[in-house]
Amino acid sequence: MEQSIYQIEFKELRKAYQEVKLFLEQETAGEITSVKKDIEEDLQIAGDDTYELIEKFVTVYNLDASGFDVTQHFLSEGEQFNSSIALLQLISLPIVLFTWLLKVLTFGKVDYNKAVELPDIYRKTMGLTFGDMVT
Repeated sequence: MEQSIYQIEFKELRKAYQEVKLFLEQETAGEITSVKKDIEEDLQIAGDDTYELIEKFVTVYNLDASGFDVTQHFLSEGEQFNSSIALLQLISLPIVLFTWLLKVLTFGKVDYNKAVELPDIYRKTMGLTFGDMVT
């Protein structure tokens, strides 16, 4: 996506900031404390809820979202909650419990949790922040 530079007065930017902040806090029941707040990770909005949030945002502010692809920014409901993830977690449960027990019994001297990295099974997305929505 190519970046564009626009000139905007500070009072207009502040008004947009306040409006979008109020909108997101009402819709997500989360608190916005930074422009870097990620909609999916920090505000815990995921799956179909993100599609509904973006649709309502576009409608309320009468925006042209023809070039915006929601799938580039968010995971779908099926990608987040599929059976392979549940199966992987179920299979790895004994290993996780064993490493936790080992850490507790050795008073933290042996910690294999730092060395074990599970593969990232989710598709990479760009994310969408509060600051992105303001602009």
